Amino acid sequence: MMTAKSARMGWLMAALMLLPLGARPVQASDVVIYTENYPPYNFTDMDGTVTGLNTAKVRQVMARSGLSYDIVVLPWARALRRARTEKNAFIYSIARIPEREKHFDWLVPLAPSNFFLFARTDEKRPVSTAALQKGLFLAACVSGDVTCDLMRSLGIPESKLIVLTDRGTNDFRLVIAGRADLYMSDKNANVRLRRMEGYDPALTKPVFGLGTRAGFYLAAGKQVSADLRGKVHAAYMALMKAGKYHMEDAPGPGKSGPKKSGPGK
Repeated sequence: MMTAKSARMGWLMAALMLLPLGARPVQASDVVIYTENYPPYNFTDMDGTVTGLNTAKVRQVMARSGLSYDIVVLPWARALRRARTEKNAFIYSIARIPEREKHFDWLVPLAPSNFFLFARTDEKRPVSTAALQKGLFLAACVSGDVTCDLMRSLGIPESKLIVLTDRGTNDFRLVIAGRADLYMSDKNANVRLRRMEGYDPALTKPVFGLGTRAGFYLAAGKQVSADLRGKVHAAYMALMKAGKYHMEDAPGPGKSGPKKSGPGK
């Protein structure tokens, strides 16, 4: 005998079958992949598409994995927080540094990174490890960004660090305004970020190289299931074995890169 509950379920299923395809409930993707606007590696184009050198690599690996996914662009601190707490969250163009090692599984290397401290072009003082550790320079970085961790690793005193809330590239703006002496950026990304914001890249110059290439990765927080992490890493390994995956360094100034689209990191 049909109960009232089973009758209601029957009517509900029949109603769903009659809905137009576009009106039916949308099935959630297997994975959400977070990143930020950080050209030429990842950025939102004028038509709203997330593109860039690292984005192309992520899409290649995810296509091989067979997992459905969405790429979501957020301010970096928010992207990092979600990637460490959500059960199906991945993050890319994240630099691999010791402070992050225990929190993430580093699934796919995407590109080398090359971080420098930058100063205004009229800065005459030599920048050295000793000068930084003595607090002779005031440095700016964005909260949650790898640059704050890297600056601390150089021994810059906390009293000489201006840690900004996650508001784009205010570290650069603080330096050109004369309110700070130094900011940090990947060398390839710096030129494109300045141009996208309408600034002349020649306003600043690289003054101190870190001498290490941490590398940008597609990573997953340790809270993400081993099954999801394993599928993505296996896809990368399969592409490597077939000779179809190659990391590419970002093009230098003057070579092809992203067109001006919107605000950067």
